[in-house]
Amino acid sequence: MKINKRQAKTLNEAITQWEKDERINADTAKSLRNSYVVVGFDWKLLAVYSFWIAITCFVISIGVLLADDYLMALLATLIDTPASVLSVISAVLAAGSFTFGVKRRRRYPEKYFSNEAMYFFGVLWTAVSVGFLRETAWFTETHVAFFLLALTLIYGVIGFRLSSMLVWIFALLSFAAWGLEQTSYFAEPSAYFLGLNMAWRLVVIGLLVLATAWWFGRQKMAGATISANQGSSTTPPHKFAYLQEPTRFIGLFYLMFALWLVSLVGNHTNAATWSKVSQVSFLPWALLSGLVCLGLLYHGIKHADKLTRSFGIIFLLINLYTRYFEYFWDAMHKTVFFALLALSFWLIGTKAEKLWQLSHIKENEEA
Repeated sequence: MKINKRQAKTLNEAITQWEKDERINADTAKSLRNSYVVVGFDWKLLAVYSFWIAITCFVISIGVLLADDYLMALLATLIDTPASVLSVISAVLAAGSFTFGVKRRRRYPEKYFSNEAMYFFGVLWTAVSVGFLRETAWFTETHVAFFLLALTLIYGVIGFRLSSMLVWIFALLSFAAWGLEQTSYFAEPSAYFLGLNMAWRLVVIGLLVLATAWWFGRQKMAGATISANQGSSTTPPHKFAYLQEPTRFIGLFYLMFALWLVSLVGNHTNAATWSKVSQVSFLPWALLSGLVCLGLLYHGIKHADKLTRSFGIIFLLINLYTRYFEYFWDAMHKTVFFALLALSFWLIGTKAEKLWQLSHIKENEEA
């Protein structure tokens, strides 16, 4: 078993105490100490960040290429091929990328993060294929929402079939893009769909994604209940179990980000109209966003749910500091403004340090 230095210290103190209390003998204590290995650096976390940074940089490089007119003209000259052919070629490359990823995962199942990262190229080539398909003569008049829906369905099916959280996350991202684009099309020319601007529509999308995560959880609980009724000591993993946490994460992000936007713009769609409204009129939406943050924080503390607790804390701070900038940036001298800002962060850091120390002491006492 591989553990970090802090965990090793706690285990070693516990084993020493058990040996002193004669709960275990010297041979058992030695065996327990040899059962774990101290890892000095969290290489797993570095691997996760490295792959995500690599993917992000790759996306940026593609974006820069598409934004450069000269490079795009040169690329068009080099690839003088009909869009339909390019779409088929991209689809084949996407299928090849997913196939290679599956074979690599079977051969190296322990390399989870690099295997997931390989699926990104399949995701990218799929998007390129759909993009070229839109440029063909058959689909020139088709609205972009149709292609976003196609991507959502393709990513969803592939993510589910390959048990890939990365592909599933892109399905959820495509779903949000499709929902906003489709409702914007229906909202023309007023920019309101069912009386909601884009920020409020994203709130609805976030709630739908969270409802999906809740359904995944219900299916997993139902499977556990059936297993218990059958007298089985182990609960078989449900087919939706691995999708629940990434779906919850994306749903919470959509919801909290959208509520933060609502606290800034309310239900306005026109910048000219929004600029004439006083910031105080957005206070009810700011309070709503803050109450949702507190609700998530309460849920996270009560149920020991790190995800809801983290979202509650992070977006509560974002909301508080947003209000601080809104109400005091113009009214307060900048020296005082930044001094108070520094003081607030100092107090947060001090309180966080105390809470960390208390949790560390509690862990040692329990050990």
